[in-house]
Amino acid sequence: MPNKFQKGLAWALCSVLPVKRNKIVFTSYYGRGYSDNPKAIADELLKRNEDLDLVWLANDPDRAGTPEGIRVVKYGTAAAIRELCTARVWVDNCRKGARRKKPGQYYMQTWHGFALKRIERDVADKLNTSDNDSYETYARRDSAQIDAIISDSTFMTEIYQKSFWYDGSVEQYGAPRNDILVHPPKDAKQKVCRALQLPTGCKLVMYAPTFRADGSLDAYSLDYAAVCAACEKRFGGKWIALVRLHPHVMQRAKDLQFDNETTFDATAFDDMQLLLSACDAVITDYSSLMFDFALTRRPCFQFATDIDAYKNDRNFYFPIDDTPFPLAKSNEEMIQHITAFDEAAYRHDCAAFFDAMGFCIDGKACARCADWILQRVRGNPS
Repeated sequence: MPNKFQKGLAWALCSVLPVKRNKIVFTSYYGRGYSDNPKAIADELLKRNEDLDLVWLANDPDRAGTPEGIRVVKYGTAAAIRELCTARVWVDNCRKGARRKKPGQYYMQTWHGFALKRIERDVADKLNTSDNDSYETYARRDSAQIDAIISDSTFMTEIYQKSFWYDGSVEQYGAPRNDILVHPPKDAKQKVCRALQLPTGCKLVMYAPTFRADGSLDAYSLDYAAVCAACEKRFGGKWIALVRLHPHVMQRAKDLQFDNETTFDATAFDDMQLLLSACDAVITDYSSLMFDFALTRRPCFQFATDIDAYKNDRNFYFPIDDTPFPLAKSNEEMIQHITAFDEAAYRHDCAAFFDAMGFCIDGKACARCADWILQRVRGNPS
């Protein structure tokens, strides 16, 4: 990986290269594999059969998981800088850290989820590092280059306008990654079970907590066996538990206990939306995935034993009790919520929440994003 000086030199040298009209460069989570909103948009562009040069930047090109038709280049290298300098469009779900784009280049920022916990300007004091304003400087530079932020709701549109050091276009297209949850594929569970080597014929409940600033797993005390038993009692069938840790602490998955009979590790499964579309129920704490999964109208629960501590770290945009998801602060409460789950009330509460937040959930977000990109490729942005 080049150092700071080498990267600066690569940007200077590559900046004189011409922009290639049909090149689109995608990145997700600072070089993780083929995932999230950029993946969904790339899949849609592949379906269009246009003459496009699609490039994915990944930390591990050999394990990026991209389909045929997408070139993979190692993230953060001089080769990746060359791709960025010659692309017509950048698509990213996190801050890029790139130097200035050139005339004739466009940057689509998709971000990575509906916000319960505060983000960007609203937690700048938490995000900044040793030199106080380093993150803010970095984020301001990134925001100045964005041509459109993709929003899934009127609520998030307001958040982006207030918290991103950004006064440009916010396109309320919906979340591309969630099109699959609006219309879940019938073979989703089959694909997930095969990939994770799960027993067939079982129902899946996934526990997917977000990370803590200190990297601790202390709050991850869910009783998987009791949860599965409660699900079997309330919903019927045989249930098994999946556990998927946040990418920031995914290396800690080995510290949890999985018997690979009733409890399985799903942390390394890159495609979260496919995973969600396969699950029959989900349990999380403060992660935006709860709002994604609710699009399926399947049961979703919150298990949060450290709400006060988490508020001190990030705090929330609205009270956690205002979500439509039953909230448990202990295993005993969780079992009670599962066994007493009222499907009709839950569906009503989800619909009311989506309406109040102004969600765009028609399953056409990928198509809108692809159209935006193709307009720029063809040189006629509206």
